[in-house]
Amino acid sequence: MSRINNNGMLIDNRIQLRRSPTIEHGQLSNIHAVVVHQTDAPTAQHTFNPYDSGGNGAHFLIGKNGQIYQTASINKRCYHVGRLIKSKCLTIKKENCNSVEMAKILTMSWSNRIKAINSLERTKNYPNRYPLNSDSIGIELVGKHIDEKIYEAVTPQQNTSLIWLVGEIYIHCNLALSDIYTHPEVSYKNPGEASTAVWQ
Repeated sequence: MSRINNNGMLIDNRIQLRRSPTIEHGQLSNIHAVVVHQTDAPTAQHTFNPYDSGGNGAHFLIGKNGQIYQTASINKRCYHVGRLIKSKCLTIKKENCNSVEMAKILTMSWSNRIKAINSLERTKNYPNRYPLNSDSIGIELVGKHIDEKIYEAVTPQQNTSLIWLVGEIYIHCNLALSDIYTHPEVSYKNPGEASTAVWQ
């Protein structure tokens, strides 16, 4: 079994440590969930280049050949979720959204609505909302988007590695299957992103 060292790095011979401190933004004190992404880049190296320049990034990256890289400490926050999260209650149980505030939000224009939903959701505790950068780990899978609805398929090698990695995260972070999401579930992204990813 893997272990986590004092620097928040997952130590196992399946993982290559390729930490980019420039994508780490403060402490990540609570891990409640994992968000699975695709990079919209053709290779792992194409993802490392912007990571080394700073800004957005995720904690892990899985190449098309299944190689797992840890690119940020799990003790550190990464900007991987996006600025606006969706409403979990609207997506899963609409009857839980029957509040005066939500009724008012749903009358707004699209751009104002998604901002207001995001503000409302951030007042809630997980799991009553989708995960945020402040309480989740990000896993990127190398893969390009084809059009506005489709990403290229995740390779079998990537899915094998993803299953193993998520299994290790379950153990170390005390998570459950219900705590794993794809990026489009959580935020307003290309619906095909990570749609062919398998973690169970």
